[in-house]
Amino acid sequence: MVFSPINKSVSGLIAILLCAAVSTAQPTFKTIWKTYSTGWVVHEYTYNLVQTDSARLYLADSATIYVSTDSLVSMKVSWRNNDQSEYKTVNYLSAKKQLLKTEEYKDETLLESNEWRYDEKNRKQQHYKDSKVTGASYRKQYEYISEKNGDAVILESSYYNNTIEFYTKYFYDKDRQLYKEVRLNDNNKDIIHVETYTYGENGKVKERSVFFPEFKVTKKFAESAGNVPAKCFGFKPAGIADKPNNNTRIAYMKRLIAKNQALISDPVCTEFEFTFNNTPNCSVTIASSKVNKGKTVKYRLKEKAF
Repeated sequence: MVFSPINKSVSGLIAILLCAAVSTAQPTFKTIWKTYSTGWVVHEYTYNLVQTDSARLYLADSATIYVSTDSLVSMKVSWRNNDQSEYKTVNYLSAKKQLLKTEEYKDETLLESNEWRYDEKNRKQQHYKDSKVTGASYRKQYEYISEKNGDAVILESSYYNNTIEFYTKYFYDKDRQLYKEVRLNDNNKDIIHVETYTYGENGKVKERSVFFPEFKVTKKFAESAGNVPAKCFGFKPAGIADKPNNNTRIAYMKRLIAKNQALISDPVCTEFEFTFNNTPNCSVTIASSKVNKGKTVKYRLKEKAF
């Protein structure tokens, strides 16, 4: 399996609610190619959160996700501001729950497709990407050139329209944490740059260091998330007895935020992520984000479709 560098944390406040409930829902959903029986329906609502004397939530985005009864196919339908079109993402998984294919649509028009292949050890072997908008194709191939004592070195070959562009070597430690990547040009010899990663106690990147051999220059980039204490991430009880549902989601989110205000407003937690649990069926994740200086709340309700 190929691991990517830890994503840079994003701003604001993100709360994710996942709840199972029984209700009437669409019994089937149709992709371009086939109709599937629906096992679950997930409703997503994203709000901008403004906190003054009380929390105020303003709807910013929404989406619905249909999941097949075997959980191997899902279709996410979303809408964008001032756009009447439906944007769809269809995911296809293998019996081993590996992502095999993703299709992106605008209404019924296919915009982009991605496909993945795996070797006999279930490691990612190839990734194909085709843009139906630009006509461009991309391909990445992975070679596992060294695996010893838990450490691993993986060579990625990147192609654009079937022409090699560059190679990248990824170095992982025994904990599968990326600590170095080396970018080489299309001859697989000349080094373009070497990037190394230092991690904080919370497991997030603390600093990136990039060395450019051609100029003999090293540039360092501090990552704020890596300096945040580990206590700012983890799992917590919700602290409220309310049982959320779609009709009471606003009140539920406000109560949960108010109950945990001291935790999510801890001044040392400049970045944070907490997952709150009320029942085995429901969870709320509240996290900081750098997308904007405001705060957002994302609500997800998972319903049985039968």
